[in-house]
Amino acid sequence: MSETPHRSGYVAIAGRPNVGKSTLLNQILGTKVSIVSRRPQTTRNRVLGIYNRDDVQALFLDTPGIHEASGLLNKRMVDEAVGALKDVDLVAFMIDARRERDPERDRLVLDKLIKAGLPVVLVPNKIDEIPKEELLPLIAAWAEAHEFAAIVPISALKGEGVGDLLKEVVSRLEEGPAWFPKDQITDATERFCVGELIRESAFRYLDQELPYALAVEIEEFDESDRLVRVMARIWVERESQKPIVIGRKGSMLKRIGSTARIEAEKLLGTKVFLKITVGVDPRWTRHRNAVERLGNFGGKS
Repeated sequence: MSETPHRSGYVAIAGRPNVGKSTLLNQILGTKVSIVSRRPQTTRNRVLGIYNRDDVQALFLDTPGIHEASGLLNKRMVDEAVGALKDVDLVAFMIDARRERDPERDRLVLDKLIKAGLPVVLVPNKIDEIPKEELLPLIAAWAEAHEFAAIVPISALKGEGVGDLLKEVVSRLEEGPAWFPKDQITDATERFCVGELIRESAFRYLDQELPYALAVEIEEFDESDRLVRVMARIWVERESQKPIVIGRKGSMLKRIGSTARIEAEKLLGTKVFLKITVGVDPRWTRHRNAVERLGNFGGKS
């Protein structure tokens, strides 16, 4: 009896901002590798999540939301998302089933996917939040707009339909080797992941008060002791934003740091000493070098 062939390949999770791409990636992996927030445009980089089975290694790229971009930071994020399409074998195109009923309103995203010439699986997400009778008309409208390789409705948050999506994706991967060790779940460094956990914690607690153009820079990451020592700086654009992040007598910054530290300890499997400061750089979203450095577009280091 012949062995089951091993399949592998790259899959981009693409779509507009805030449709649930990061939630889907974390659900597939069963652990957090991509930060999640209610705020749109949270994901700034391509985040690789590695789904492993004995006979499969599917490499999922969580990409920034594709949208009409203005400003250097937003344009760089869209470039990152579109650039990911050059490196993959398949696209999982996510839409928000509550809001994206008319395919023509998503023509920008759809045209970029069609131009890439890749098989596209349409993934209507958040189906748990719409009446069941509305799902079939939605699927019919999208099926008429483009000949998708498949259409798989899901609820990324609840896991509904995610197993069906995985089966569909795996069935379309070619035979190939495992490109990463089977116990690896991402190519991002621990340093990068801790920075993202701090940014996620800031989004969680500040919500609408939080300036969108917030960045986290890891200034020190020392693993030489029994615990990991992390020195981080949160960057904002205006002096008036700094006290919002710090809070009264440092209360908000402590809250952000405490949650990020707990998540970092789960990620690293060891105790973490985390100190966070806040800096102001009025130019960081408008200067290319600063965007590359503080946006971590140069690499997940």
